[in-house]
Amino acid sequence: MSISYLNGSWQPIDEAKVSVLDRGFLFGDGVYEVVPVYGKNPFTLSRHLVRLNNSLDEIRLVNPLSTDQWTQLITEAIDRGGESNAALYLQITRGAGSKRDFVYPEVVQPTIFLMVSPAPALDRQNVVPHKMITLQDYRWSMGHIKTVSLIAAGLLKNEAISKGANDAILVRDGVITESTSSNVFIVVDGTLVTAPKSNLLLHGITRDVIIELARQNGLVVDERTFTPEELGKADEVFVSSSTQESWPVGSVNGKVIGNGQGGIVWQEIDRLFQEFKKTQP
Repeated sequence: MSISYLNGSWQPIDEAKVSVLDRGFLFGDGVYEVVPVYGKNPFTLSRHLVRLNNSLDEIRLVNPLSTDQWTQLITEAIDRGGESNAALYLQITRGAGSKRDFVYPEVVQPTIFLMVSPAPALDRQNVVPHKMITLQDYRWSMGHIKTVSLIAAGLLKNEAISKGANDAILVRDGVITESTSSNVFIVVDGTLVTAPKSNLLLHGITRDVIIELARQNGLVVDERTFTPEELGKADEVFVSSSTQESWPVGSVNGKVIGNGQGGIVWQEIDRLFQEFKKTQP
């Protein structure tokens, strides 16, 4: 069952309402997190809460809840939703002022919104690799902040879809940054390569888990920049995010990657990730 929390009250998602003067609505002035829920347990929750706090610090907004309070609220939300596997979305905006104004209100009352939606487990038996194209990354230069201002990412993803792809892999200054909502990995001669953390891309939690699992299990990982040419010549390409976990890319710009299916490195990463999920409380 889909359930939502808004500023202290619980209601079905379609009944949740905010002021038209809310700065999230007017300016995209807010941040968010998406936490996967497996077996009613929020996966890597502590990491998500750290990133949430980092995003709030970046936009100069004080976190309205402590880690314990967030944990209690999220636990209640999952219980109320009743789903075993779900996607938990939480968002904090700077709240509503008395008028539309670029200047922050003197007294800030943040809007806290949280919703839990069913998310059936991904079908690992019938994996259909993504078709991707490359597009110029014209988003703003603070991509490490998980902001609700996502219009550029939406434009890029929908452009990719209009051209017959599932999504876009983005290029800035001649190197790959990320996809519109996921990090990008390539495999070159058995080495797992992904762009280093910077202000130009989201510091993905699934990305971090994949890197840790790979290194712990003897795989070589190189966090470095790579070019669209390297992307096209890679032995394997896959993307990662909280909602997709890791997912193979079968083609880029119409060119088949490997054999067009999930490669052996991706298969090993996926196996390790699925096993890691089972160990989480």
